[in-house]
Amino acid sequence: MKRVRAVIYAIAQINLAILVLAFINGILFFVYYCTVGDVKGYSITVKYLFSVSLLLFLWASIAYTNRKNVIENYIDLMIAASLVWLSVPLSSTIIYLSTLKLDLLDAFFESFSGFSGTGLTILSNLDATPYVLLIWRALTQWLGELGTVVVAGVVLPYLHISLIRIYSIERGPRLVSTIRRSMIDLFAMYAAYTLLGCLILFLSGMGPLDAVIHSMTAIATGGMSSKDQNIGYWYFRGLTATLLASSIVMVIGALNFKDLYNLSKGRFKGFIDSPEVRGFFAIFALLLIFAIIFGKAFNLNIAIVAYHIVSGYTTTGFQVGNIYVYPDALKIILILAMVIGGATFSTAGGIKTRRIVIAVKSIAWDIQRTVLPKGMIIVKRLGQEILGEDTITSAVTYIVLYTITLLLLSLTLYFILITSNLTNYSFLDSLFEVTSALSCVGLSVGITSISLPPTAKLILITAMYLGRLEFLPLYLVIGSYYTKKKLPG
Repeated sequence: MKRVRAVIYAIAQINLAILVLAFINGILFFVYYCTVGDVKGYSITVKYLFSVSLLLFLWASIAYTNRKNVIENYIDLMIAASLVWLSVPLSSTIIYLSTLKLDLLDAFFESFSGFSGTGLTILSNLDATPYVLLIWRALTQWLGELGTVVVAGVVLPYLHISLIRIYSIERGPRLVSTIRRSMIDLFAMYAAYTLLGCLILFLSGMGPLDAVIHSMTAIATGGMSSKDQNIGYWYFRGLTATLLASSIVMVIGALNFKDLYNLSKGRFKGFIDSPEVRGFFAIFALLLIFAIIFGKAFNLNIAIVAYHIVSGYTTTGFQVGNIYVYPDALKIILILAMVIGGATFSTAGGIKTRRIVIAVKSIAWDIQRTVLPKGMIIVKRLGQEILGEDTITSAVTYIVLYTITLLLLSLTLYFILITSNLTNYSFLDSLFEVTSALSCVGLSVGITSISLPPTAKLILITAMYLGRLEFLPLYLVIGSYYTKKKLPG
């Protein structure tokens, strides 16, 4: 029981931190709508604040009654990290239920897509939606991709030891020697790059609030927009600079935080010499070349095709126009871009550049072993880092697990679409949509909508959950099975 209370306390703390920021968002827009006299915005904001206040009271009560418990077991830390990504979206679900005309599943879908940084949306008429909700949607991506535990570590005045321990599971490497300081530095750097993104997007032609929204969702590689046409809203109105501006922010978001930290500290040599930075841009160049070749072959708009490659590879999901009409060859390139994803220790999803580079090098090392004299030792190195067999096995295992999960969920979604008479979508389209969910991207061929069958929505939610947590729940289940199998009796 003590272990359960410790997990509950950690979860409650993280929810409290997120809701404090949600409350501040509501108060700011309450003042704004009272000032400008926007009746609809005022009404929605009142409902928003009421639901946030109730949630704050609920989680504060839960935290207070469990405050003396500390997570001590590593498995419990993994369980807490897994449950946080269900509880936080559930809190946001209640906010959506009180402000939008959605059923429970749709509200949870939108909420989970936000916090997971996916960006697939079932909402329509975004152009008329009050900014208090549009900013909140953007905040869910901004907070979720930074890491809920990092947000909790910065917002809460006293950091509980459990949150420090969860950091290593959810966020991974430290920027500096201590986790507490890493959280603060990470938050500060993330906020600074977000402000830079706001400036770039504002100068490209976006309004102030739209620039804030798109900077938050671009740096978070989330992709939720304030417009139904997404980035196309500005592009088709002649503001083509928004493509370049948002691309810059997306690329920043997809880079390793440690590399960005070096860049922000003026350590340019360390940034350029990073194997992951080099790998990221090398893979990006190859994807772009192939996309341009196919784009020209089918007489498509090359600027838009290139933009979708940036959006897919950084796993952001900003979109211009209809991807459904793309030829299969180009869809495959986009799927490949989404599968690979950005850098490790970034806001990007997918398999990640580091794992791909390790897997490719592993093949080269195996080939070398067959042709080199017997007994000769091969130093397996990535940049200056010497890789152990555990690291190589872990990377290859993840790629295999990702591939199997992707194929199974894609087949299931395709079967659901066929049985629901949605026969205009091919298996490749299902593969595209599931890849977008599993890599937490948000690009869509049109399958995701409010009219999608509930079972299909659950498939996409499952993909988003597994992708955001990098299969942590599966590792827990498989690990528990083998642990019980080895125990006597």
